[in-house]
Amino acid sequence: MTVRMVLGTGSGVGKSLLVAGICRFAARQGIRVRPFKSQNMSNNSAALREGGEIARAQDLQARASLADPSPLMNPVLLKPLGEGRSQVIFLGRPLGVFSIAEYRELKKELFPKVIEAFHELARGADLVVIEGAGSPAEINLLSEDIANTRLARATHAPALLVGDIEPGGVFASLYGTLALLPPEDREVIRWLAINKFRGDASLLTSGMERISRLTDRPFLGVIPHLGSLALPDEDSFQVRARMGSQGEDGPDPVRLVALEWPHLSNRSDLDGFLSDPGVSLSVLSLSDPLPPLSGSGRPDALVLPGSRRTVADLEALYDSPFHSWLLDYHRSGGVVVGICGGYQMMGARIRDPAGVESSRAEIPGLGFFSHEVVFRAEKIARRVRARFKRAPFKRGESLVDRSLSGYEIRQGRSESGAQEAMFDLFDPEDGRFLESEGRCDPERKLFGSPLHGLFDDRVFRHAFYDHLRPGRIAFSTLSDSGEEIDRALDRVAETLSRSLDLESFLFREPPPARRSSPKGDPFVGG
Repeated sequence: MTVRMVLGTGSGVGKSLLVAGICRFAARQGIRVRPFKSQNMSNNSAALREGGEIARAQDLQARASLADPSPLMNPVLLKPLGEGRSQVIFLGRPLGVFSIAEYRELKKELFPKVIEAFHELARGADLVVIEGAGSPAEINLLSEDIANTRLARATHAPALLVGDIEPGGVFASLYGTLALLPPEDREVIRWLAINKFRGDASLLTSGMERISRLTDRPFLGVIPHLGSLALPDEDSFQVRARMGSQGEDGPDPVRLVALEWPHLSNRSDLDGFLSDPGVSLSVLSLSDPLPPLSGSGRPDALVLPGSRRTVADLEALYDSPFHSWLLDYHRSGGVVVGICGGYQMMGARIRDPAGVESSRAEIPGLGFFSHEVVFRAEKIARRVRARFKRAPFKRGESLVDRSLSGYEIRQGRSESGAQEAMFDLFDPEDGRFLESEGRCDPERKLFGSPLHGLFDDRVFRHAFYDHLRPGRIAFSTLSDSGEEIDRALDRVAETLSRSLDLESFLFREPPPARRSSPKGDPFVGG
């Protein structure tokens, strides 16, 4: 069994995508490859077939590997709640909410279990590709690191260090990362690479040669900027940079506006809208200018997406100009869609008597639906099949009795109005009935669902567009999100096969370990 690691000089250098591309490349060679990230911090997670959740990045990497996602691929998931607190998910299940100081102590207990998870995953693989977290050169945290060089030493994983050229200073970041590491951590880094380059890579040759001489590490290549990809984004919400425009989406597009909550989660629910021609999506924070209530710029629908802190984000909505705008928008005939936390906000009341998510015991909802939501300590994280009992939209009769796939990650339960539920939920494995959920009122132009992933389905999305603007969007033009994701992963793998020496990285003995300091470094002893 072979193990390799991808480290980055900082957050956002592209580690997750590179690991996904490497996994897809290996899988296409017939290699049983598995991704592994010991600790991830993200409010964007994916439900597992056996229940529980992992970070969306590792779910995507599992897809790239042509493997079922497993909690072993992401043993520790931190879901930030704000105020220095995070919910800690271990092997797919919640351990509790911890402060920064409490989690630093917890890591001592978790690290041996992380190594056990790695070995259990590795037993079913020919190759494991480990993704690091942030930068390995956070020298104030090295003694408690569970995701970078300490993990590499424990798993005997030679590592590739990747630098992002876009912010500038890529040579300094590569050299500085190595210079700051102590010898035992420095030696796990065997190769270097540059990511996100635009232009003629020959311009970098002299700099790469100098850094290789100084560090005794060879460069494996320069990876070009891959541009826009139809892949779910893990942390930085790049949807804001892809707002639809008339020039891009044609004249008079279907206009969608989604609110970017302070604690937005599972933003992938919006991905299906991004590549559909004739559709414009704008993602607005609560401090952004209000959309027009009339005229050509008026939204056809407002989407209230998921939230990691539903009560806090509802409070933020009440304190913002968007609250009165939302009420005026709906009174004037606007369509309002709620997903998970956004759906919970649309009810009559949210109660949290046990303080699961908030110190506030209850808060009035927006009152679009009559149901109340109660937060419970036990978290629901599961894949489901939803069968519609009635049409969720006007012109949506084709959805009645149709089953769609989705997933739930929530602690809120609808406590009243079960007879009003829009669909029945079933276990996708054994067909067992779970519960009835969801609310809709096509006449009042309201739709709310606790499920993530419904808008990934082309039939569902087309019914929604037809509800907004009958006949405006042809079904034949809509993208299949699964096919687009696989095409994008193949494209990443092909690009890496051309720009990165994957033969050396994956199949050859790594160059000798170098414990000494980078040559000429005046700050670190040899």
